[in-house]
Amino acid sequence: MSKTKAIAKTWTLAIIIIVIALGAAGAYYYSIRAPTQQPKAAPVKIGAVLPLSGPLAQPGSDVRQGLELAVREINENGGVKSLGGANITVVYADSGSRPEQGAAEAERLITDEKVTAIIGAYASALTKTVSEVCERYSVPCITGISTSVTLTQRGYKWFFRTTPHDNQFAPQHVEFANWLNQKYNKTISAVAIIHEDTDFGTASKDAWQAAFSGAGFPIVKIVSYHAATVTSLTSEVATLQATNPDLLLAASYANDALLLLQAMKTLNFNPKVFLGQDSGFIQPSYTQQVGKDGYYVASREVFANDLAQAIPKLAQVSQRYQTLYKVALNGESAREYTATWVVYYALEAAGKTARPANLEAFRTAIRDGLVNLKLTSDQLIMPWKGVQFDSTGQNILGNGIIVQMMPDDGKYHTVYPESVAIKPLIFPFPSWTSRT
Repeated sequence: MSKTKAIAKTWTLAIIIIVIALGAAGAYYYSIRAPTQQPKAAPVKIGAVLPLSGPLAQPGSDVRQGLELAVREINENGGVKSLGGANITVVYADSGSRPEQGAAEAERLITDEKVTAIIGAYASALTKTVSEVCERYSVPCITGISTSVTLTQRGYKWFFRTTPHDNQFAPQHVEFANWLNQKYNKTISAVAIIHEDTDFGTASKDAWQAAFSGAGFPIVKIVSYHAATVTSLTSEVATLQATNPDLLLAASYANDALLLLQAMKTLNFNPKVFLGQDSGFIQPSYTQQVGKDGYYVASREVFANDLAQAIPKLAQVSQRYQTLYKVALNGESAREYTATWVVYYALEAAGKTARPANLEAFRTAIRDGLVNLKLTSDQLIMPWKGVQFDSTGQNILGNGIIVQMMPDDGKYHTVYPESVAIKPLIFPFPSWTSRT
């Protein structure tokens, strides 16, 4: 081998050794300096028992959409940060609008699906049985819709309600009647009540009867019916009409609310004020079908889209809901949206002390998060002071409003209290024969 070739070979070997050394050093440097990629946090599961079939399927769909939108926003905004950014996954179960089926589905979600909490179940009768199962298994149960006061009178430790209940609404309805009397020279005296006969309607009747009787208003008639089987309310309305009430209070679901208005129109029954107890009177299936017959009807509400004029966050959420689902946000979808965000805040609190892998401890931590939760009005889309639960699991910072369907656009607008009213109340209820 020539001297020149030997030198070249030596330099080649040197270069190879240097390259290998630099590669090894680079790999070592990267291994100690480059950020390690953290594994994606496992989703945290919550259960939702809703009436997705049966006579309550339409409101059940609205409630589901409010829940879905909230979960979408939570996950888009980084998930549950105390759990490493875990997304929320919802496992849905259909109660079929039947309390016993709702209870069975709640048990399945708890024992088979291993959900961390359950949200639901729309109607008070459904929420009653679902929450009984949750209490037995020590699983947090949150309702954003059910208003029967009895739900928070059972001494339960795992049940929480974000919406105001009927005993909170009824005194405001008395205030409304007194306000009418002050404004219109004492024109409201006799009161009649018509209600469906499950937990929702019966609890509404009891709350109204106690509040109005206690305030000195005579209750001239109370009529009940079974919403699941009723096909006409003509005889019930005739009974009410015979007592000539100034104020008619009604607790109905959507189908029977339509039957009630049809019977009132047929019989030309004209109380000075008609006040519905939310629920059926604000459902899209009702508002889309009732048409002009629904004009001037007032309803208890906890939400109205026109409040977006005063709540900027509501305007954004309402627009996104309309874009996604092609229908307007309503009182039930808005309340379920709010309840879902409440669950999120409880999950954030729970993640600071426990992990879903230890399911029993994590469920307890969620409950503790709800017990200690304090949300302010600027965190909500609802016209409430906030969310804070008392020892019964009831949110003590919620309140109601009263809306009226206006003839100029066929939509509900806030008319009471005056401090948040967007439009003035049309009073009295015009006679059916005088309408064009």
